[in-house]
Formats: sequence, structure tokens, C-alpha cells
Amino acid sequence: MYFYKAYGLTIFSEIELPELSSALPTTSWDLHIKIGTVINPKFKKTAIYRRGIRALFGKNKENLILHWEGVATFEAVEGNQLVVSPLTEDNNLISLFTVSEALGLILFQRGYFLLHASSVKVGDEAWCFMGSPGAGKSTTAAAFVKAGCPLLSDDLTAISFDESGKAYIIPAYPQIKIWDNTVNGLNYERSNLQPVSEGVNKFSYKPAGAFDLEPVQLGNIFFIHKAKNRAALEELSAFSIPTEMLKNFPLPFSLMSGEAVKQHFLQSFNCARFAKIWRKRRSDGFELLEKWVQESIFLNNSPV
Repeated sequence: MYFYKAYGLTIFSEIELPELSSALPTTSWDLHIKIGTVINPKFKKTAIYRRGIRALFGKNKENLILHWEGVATFEAVEGNQLVVSPLTEDNNLISLFTVSEALGLILFQRGYFLLHASSVKVGDEAWCFMGSPGAGKSTTAAAFVKAGCPLLSDDLTAISFDESGKAYIIPAYPQIKIWDNTVNGLNYERSNLQPVSEGVNKFSYKPAGAFDLEPVQLGNIFFIHKAKNRAALEELSAFSIPTEMLKNFPLPFSLMSGEAVKQHFLQSFNCARFAKIWRKRRSDGFELLEKWVQESIFLNNSPV
């Protein structure tokens, strides 16, 4: 049995999840990850792909289920139990899929505001990067990490709100996944990297030192894009923010209906109340990216 901390949760798991931060054994926990049998509902195709495998989604009453053919079926129960039904003996693959969208189902049930995004801590605030696949969100985060900014999350970012509505990013776990060209472009030391899985030209990097699990107030959100006909940097209008956020919802879009959509819009506006939200063109090359990172860190740390 294993104990972990991630996304503000104490996790008791029957499967090893090496990506997560280890925790001391305890008699109480927020989430139990267990091996079991999942009764498959009628599945629908999603737009979610991992390792080239399309996820299927369904429900058993209020339980949320994701299925990846040949990997595993996951059932999220009331925000406090995740049932894993493995379809492979590759433990690393099971772990990879467990800590991605499967864990995201639990966070959704617990009311977190979720984004398909990477985030880092710059000074005393959290900066979040999102965009369509290939836009460079993980590369941008990796550039900030290389410059000394603590990693908060990669791929799946969870946000909570205090009583005044201020948004806080809840740290995930100490790992960022980067493509081979990013490794070369940012001059990451390859001896510090691990292949994500056989046959995939992607690597995981675990920043040295302790991983801080304390929430960090949201300061900036950047929608990274590649469009040459848009401004290099522009602040989003309040009316466009909820739609842009919705485009970056990391779970099946069929979850976004009724009260969930209303909640999403309210949480999007709360983010905009206390943080600046930008549309930023991807830097033209790694040198310019690192230049922007250094300038951003300097300006953020400069006295007002």
C-alpha cells in the first residue's frame, strides 16, 4: 500500500504511483485508489487521446468512467474513490494514465476548476500556460522551470477559490513532460531525464529539491498560440474569457452541461477578477522564449 500527496489530497493507493509526492502512512485520507472491477456502461468517444489511444467516457449513475482500450478502465466515485481495472501488466503505463484524466475525474467531482494547462510559481504568484496541442504550453513552463521557477503542475492544472473568490493553483506533483526538441532547445541535461514510455519521443523531468504542496495565488494565465495575424501579446476581454477557458477543459465535454457549465463560467470570471489573462503568440525560437522568461521574472520581482 502507498500514501501520496497531490492536488491538496492525501491519497491511499493500492497501486504504485511514482509520479506523485510520497506521504507518511495515515489512518485517514481524502482519496482511495483501489484495484477492482468496473461495470462498463454505454461508452461515448471523447476528444481525449493519451499515447495515441482515444478515451471512451460513460456513467454508472453518478459515477464517472474513463476507458482506454488495452490500458485500463477507471471509475470515479463521489470524489473520494478511484477504482482501477487494469488491462495491461505495464505498471508504469497504469500509473501514467491514473494520474492524468482519471485523477481529473475525482478533482471534477470535488469541485475544482480544471484546465488543460501547465503552471509554475513566479515570485509569489502562479502563472498558468495553456493552448492547443503543439502550442508550447509545456515548453513555456519548462523554460520557466529551467530559469529557477518552481513547477506547480503539468498538463492538468487544478484551481480552487477562497471565500473572497481569489483563485489558487493547487500543486500537482513534481514532474513535467517535454518533447525531445524542447530538451535540445532548452539544453536540458539528458542525464536528469527519463523516457516517458517506450516508443514515445518524450521525457519526464523531476525538478530537484522538495516539492511545495501549498496553494499559490493565481497571477497570470497565458493562452499560447501560433497565429501570426494576432498581436504578440494582448489582454483578453472579460466576455471572451469563459469561452477560452472552456476550450481548455481537460475532461470529456459531455460533463459540461447544466449546473457544471454555470459553475465553469462563474469560476472563469473569478479567475479574471484577481488575475490577468492574456493571449500570447508563441516565441519564435527557444532563444526568444528564454529571453521573455528572464524579462518576465525580472519585472515580476522588481519593486513597484
